[in-house]
Amino acid sequence: SGLQNRRLGVRVPPDVHKNIKTKAMKDKIINFFNDVVKEMKKVTWPTKEELKESTNIVIVVCLLLAAFTYAIDMTISQIFKGIF
Repeated sequence: SGLQNRRLGVRVPPDVHKNIKTKAMKDKIINFFNDVVKEMKKVTWPTKEELKESTNIVIVVCLLLAAFTYAIDMTISQIFKGIF
């Protein structure tokens, strides 16, 4: 018994069909990781100072947005307390 390719009407022994798929998948995975390594070598990583500066900017912006959201929330809460 074996697998039948319905389009071609060809019977393929199960072991051969499985090994072909397994080897092809293994090759694809290996190629993927090789490509990842090649691309990672092209990356320009930030210096420690650039990283600190970017982190500080993100923290400040987050704090400003939190303060703005708090202020808007308090304002809307007071408006609704006045209405109801």
